[in-house]
Amino acid sequence: MTRYRIYPTLLNTFSLYLHEAKNADRQLYVSFEELIDRINRVYKPSTEAQQRGVSFEDALLKGKGEEAFPAPILAQMRAKLPNRFKTQFYTSVVVRDIELYGFVDVVAGNRAIDIKTTSSYQPDKFLHNHQNLYLLGLKRWNIKQLDYLITDFQEVYTEMYHYDTYDFEPLLNELFQFVDFLET
Repeated sequence: MTRYRIYPTLLNTFSLYLHEAKNADRQLYVSFEELIDRINRVYKPSTEAQQRGVSFEDALLKGKGEEAFPAPILAQMRAKLPNRFKTQFYTSVVVRDIELYGFVDVVAGNRAIDIKTTSSYQPDKFLHNHQNLYLLGLKRWNIKQLDYLITDFQEVYTEMYHYDTYDFEPLLNELFQFVDFLET
C-alpha cells in the first residue's frame, strides 16, 4: 500500500533544507517554514526566473513566444531534440510504500529529456537532482537514459544519466530521510 506520493521538486527542496544550502549572500535557500509551506502546497507566486523557464519551454516545444529568446539558442536546443517526441510524459515508481511521480518534459525512443534554464551553469549541475529518480519509473518503458538539455541563454549544455550506471542510493537515502521528517 502506498502511504506517500512525493514529487522530485519537493525532494530537491528538502535536500536544500537538509544540507542547509546557502546562496551567495549566505542566506538559506530553504527555511523550515518554506519547507513546510512546500509540503502543504501553500500557493507562492512563480519567481521571474521560474516563469522565464516555463516560457522558454513553451517557446522551444510549442513555438509560443519565441521572440523573447535568442534564436540561436532555440535552434541549438531544437537540434538536440529528436524529430518525434511526446511531451509531459507522466511517470511514477513505488519504492517501499512511497510513490515518486511526475512529468518528464520530452520522451522519445529509449531516452527522456528534461529542459532546464539557469542563470549560471557548472558541469554536473543536475547530478544529484531528484528527477534522476524518474529513471526508476521510466525503465518499464525501456527508457534508460535521462538527458538534461540546459541553457543559460548564452550556451547550451547537456548532461546524460543512464539507469545502468547511475548511483541512486544517495537520492533514495534522502527520500527515506524525507519520509522520516514527515513522520516526525
